[in-house]
Amino acid sequence: MNVPIYLNPGVTELFPESLTILPTYRCNAACEQCCFESNPRVKGRLSLDTIKQRITDAHQSFSNLRLVVFSGGEAFLLKDDLFAAIRHASNLGLKTRCVTNAFWGKTVRQAQATVAKLQAAGISEVNISTGADHQRWVPFSSVEQAVDALVSADIFTLVTVEKDASSTRCYDMAAQSPVLRRWMREKPLKLSLQCNSWMPFHDEYEERGVPGGLAALTEGCSQVFNNLVVTPHDQLAACCGLTFEHIPEMKLGSLEAASMGALFDDALRDFLKIWIHVEGPGTILRRLFGEEIDEELSHIRHICEACSVMHLHPRVRAELRARYHEFVPEVLARFNLKVALRRRERQALSPAPAH
Repeated sequence: MNVPIYLNPGVTELFPESLTILPTYRCNAACEQCCFESNPRVKGRLSLDTIKQRITDAHQSFSNLRLVVFSGGEAFLLKDDLFAAIRHASNLGLKTRCVTNAFWGKTVRQAQATVAKLQAAGISEVNISTGADHQRWVPFSSVEQAVDALVSADIFTLVTVEKDASSTRCYDMAAQSPVLRRWMREKPLKLSLQCNSWMPFHDEYEERGVPGGLAALTEGCSQVFNNLVVTPHDQLAACCGLTFEHIPEMKLGSLEAASMGALFDDALRDFLKIWIHVEGPGTILRRLFGEEIDEELSHIRHICEACSVMHLHPRVRAELRARYHEFVPEVLARFNLKVALRRRERQALSPAPAH
């Protein structure tokens, strides 16, 4: 939905704040409900030269870029190439984060050796994903040993546990872990534990809590514009949400064919992406169809699931095409106001010029 849009100038000075590199969808695990269908048989990955070039491109194109995230798949399957990529981002003055299942924490020695390489590369933080699906492939003991090595080295660590079903108690196990309890007591600013939302990608699954439906999704999507993603196929994507590989419109284009800056400029001319950023897919669906749609979409668990419905359902697509122009003035005004407030906040945080 590209429309003539007159945006508050200087938008690219404020967006994006982060770049996510998905170097591969290959993973040592094969979780049944993985959003990327990752498993050990997946082939293909970005080369180290390509990863470093994309980080450099983003750093040169976006003055507000602060963070590079390495995820996947399982990014640690890149071995030394991962540490070299982290070092490259760190040398540019960017913060770095790795998302992992912590399979490399299988032994104390392996965990410590891996953390030493992370520390030498300049890593800022590590996010560990675990839970019932993950623990079929990576035991929680590996998570504990990875946490122990990371926090001992003063690397901030976030442990995210996927939402439990009625038959599992993975979050309780993590919360009661002697290792995690010790570090949360001794270094509370270096370790955090959270329970993450969950959604299924196949028909056969065990329910994990009561879906919230559209009524629970009333906020804009912070991923769109704030975070750009480089996929294992060297495509630039507009977000790293759970369903983005299922939504063609979230792909901005090939980075071999166009520059990162040009692809992002094109995204800023897409009204639907601006609308998603401002109000979110749940609110958009309710504005198009009224609150009576809440019951029809009561199964929705996550903002990404609502985004998938909005992009892929034929009736929704037709309604968007027919009526989006009704919302353009209001949504653009709100977006430009948001940009202006963000610019003012940034200016307030900037150091005063020397006299």
